[in-house]
Amino acid sequence: MELKDVRKFLEELNQDNIVFDPHFYKRLGERPINEGMVRSFLSQINKLEKIEQGKGERFKLWFKMSRKYSLILIIEIEVSKGLKVISAWNTDRKWQDKLKQ
Repeated sequence: MELKDVRKFLEELNQDNIVFDPHFYKRLGERPINEGMVRSFLSQINKLEKIEQGKGERFKLWFKMSRKYSLILIIEIEVSKGLKVISAWNTDRKWQDKLKQ
């Protein structure tokens, strides 16, 4: 799947076709995120900043949460089944900007 196809897939995604991997739930206690937040950002394509290709049909999505934070989602897309959220976390953008310099 091409990166442009990922954006189109997300725009047409039905919330019922989103499933969460056990790894996602395992990490919930360590991170200030929840299933509702992830579902909300997946429906707000205008906040999607960047898409990176992973192995196979896995992708890393970067959503802008605020000026300071980004939400990063690791997803797997199976066109026939839907979208599986493997993992999610938020990151401090100021820290990222310093790494880029």
